[in-house]
Amino acid sequence: MNGFSLLEVLIASFIMVIGVIGLIPAFNAGMRSASRAKMWTDVAVLGQKKVEEIKAGVQEEGHGKEGPYSWQVVKEDYSAPGLPKGTLKQYNVIIRWQDKAHIREEKFVYIKRLVE
Repeated sequence: MNGFSLLEVLIASFIMVIGVIGLIPAFNAGMRSASRAKMWTDVAVLGQKKVEEIKAGVQEEGHGKEGPYSWQVVKEDYSAPGLPKGTLKQYNVIIRWQDKAHIREEKFVYIKRLVE
């Protein structure tokens, strides 16, 4: 006799199905990780965009919304030893977003020297 019996094919199929079912949680975890990575990349890109706008003089203070993310730029005095007061400004770029039941926040800081 050549080939496989029906019983051998059924057992092999059963083992293969069990293996595939075991991979489903790993696939779901991978999808969640990819989604989380995209979210953090979007946050970093938006934060860097706002810092670049501050550097270019386009953005001072303000707030707004881009997609699922809200942003806020807050300017405050920053002092450093050896520099006259008011020479430096600190810009805090705050990005907020809803992640399931939690509100997340990430802060980017840029210190700019004012031209005298």
